[in-house]
Amino acid sequence: MKKRIRQCFGKAATCYSDAASVQKKVAFQCAQYCPKGHYKKVLDVGSGVGFLFNELEDRITYDNYVSLDLVHPMLMEQKELSVPLLVAADGENIPFKEGQFDLLVSSSAMQWYANPEESIPESFKMLKQGGKFAIAIFVKGTLCELADVSSRTGFGSVKDLKDSKFYMDVISGISNVRVNFTNKRHEVYFPSVAGFLKNHKMTGAVASSGNISWGKEKYLRFVTEYENLYGGDQGIRVSYEVLFASGEIL
Repeated sequence: MKKRIRQCFGKAATCYSDAASVQKKVAFQCAQYCPKGHYKKVLDVGSGVGFLFNELEDRITYDNYVSLDLVHPMLMEQKELSVPLLVAADGENIPFKEGQFDLLVSSSAMQWYANPEESIPESFKMLKQGGKFAIAIFVKGTLCELADVSSRTGFGSVKDLKDSKFYMDVISGISNVRVNFTNKRHEVYFPSVAGFLKNHKMTGAVASSGNISWGKEKYLRFVTEYENLYGGDQGIRVSYEVLFASGEIL
């Protein structure tokens, strides 16, 4: 799965900024949960092309900002942003000593963790006592229309995301954590099913664990079903569910 993620997001790196409008909005919202102020060391896990770094510029100052992502081509897109330190590494195996960072941020990344019940607590160990965090995770209900029509037609595949409660239980169970949770829903409308599928591919989020079927007959049925079920005057609807977790280590 890690190899698949690298491949899909690597191919999408150059067009990601233009296609990932929802991820950009989520990064903006995630940044609002970060207390304004100065931080000695900041760790951005799954930083992608730098959406969160951009949104934090007006909220925080820092001595060191570490931008970490599994996908090297995505990190290279951040070169124009003058991010202090780019690290190509797995968020589930962070190559730093525990207790080094004053702020941990992550937007639209941890839903890709293979073992989140173990890896998320490990990520939080990077924080010092008193360290702050702001996390945004796509959860179950994201792309629910796509999942529904795929199951009806046998065309396509959607990653089986975990629900909000799963992540809330994992984060709440971390030692000495004080956390607040917020759920938000985004609805986006595309002029056509084909336009949505093209955009979805451009974000790299097709790195699904499921089997994908691309038969022409299934595709045509998929388009018709999607339009009939989720089409309207605004276009065809695509929904995203996001869990925000923010707080500090006591």
